Amino acid sequence: MAEKKTQDGSSIEELQAQIEALQQALEEARAAMPEEADGVLADAEAIRERVQEGLQDVQQQIDAHPVPSALVAFGLGFLIGRLLTR
Repeated sequence: MAEKKTQDGSSIEELQAQIEALQQALEEARAAMPEEADGVLADAEAIRERVQEGLQDVQQQIDAHPVPSALVAFGLGFLIGRLLTR
């Protein structure tokens, strides 16, 4: 029996083999996801904690030096405003 061909010359059997290979790769990726996800979640939690600590440090500095903090914030806002209006 003649082999059926698609427009680009690939046979149906070749396409089915490629689909099966892609499905297998997808299943392997899904199986590996929980292991990788745990590592990513642990990294995200560590980053969140470091950001939280940094924000607490900034808040302590603002509480300890309110006037210079306000002047720095005003100066930065002024500079950013000047840069954005150009």
